[in-house]
Amino acid sequence: MMMKTLITAASVAGLMLSPAFASDLEAHCEAYTTESGGDPSGCACLADAADADMTAELMAVASDADIEALSDASKGAIAACWPDA
Repeated sequence: MMMKTLITAASVAGLMLSPAFASDLEAHCEAYTTESGGDPSGCACLADAADADMTAELMAVASDADIEALSDASKGAIAACWPDA
């Protein structure tokens, strides 16, 4: 019973934090793509698609090397959000 309560509390906390993380990710994405001469139009899509692990990973992107090192899930979300790239 205690484990179920902890899991439920963690899930609720995660849901409450998700919009903040999504807006932070969207802002980070827009800044990074704009500074690097890219197209920020897919950033809202990426923020919506990213789970907590992907968000943490994507928030750490500061270079092309970081993008190359992303997980397959993050790379897939990027491909889906910028299909013409």
